[in-house]
Amino acid sequence: MLLLALMLPSTVLAETAALNVPILLRGSIGDDACPEKGRVVEVGSEPEGFLPVQSGPGEAPFREIGRLHDGDMVVVCEKLGPWLGVVYGAALLGCRTTILVPVEQTYTGPCDHGWVMARNVNIDPK
Repeated sequence: MLLLALMLPSTVLAETAALNVPILLRGSIGDDACPEKGRVVEVGSEPEGFLPVQSGPGEAPFREIGRLHDGDMVVVCEKLGPWLGVVYGAALLGCRTTILVPVEQTYTGPCDHGWVMARNVNIDPK
């Protein structure tokens, strides 16, 4: 029981820690900073098949902060090499990606967000 109590603070810290590389929102007032939508593809249909969401655009030293599966929807906010800064979750319409102030901003929520490999996201044509 004591061991569990000692482990809990670090678990909570890991879940609430900010991204190592933030996703930046850019644009004009009233614009959607994440106008492209995509669907996760080719990660496998088995329960263990998933696309890791990273805390930055790359592997180590960045950490896995989430998992997406085939068919999951994302909105794309940023592209950096072979990586996409995405926002995802059950209610994408309420993710607050509209620019309210005409300066570059860091996305802080309320939806889940992080970095994924672009090759596993099929961007919807406009």
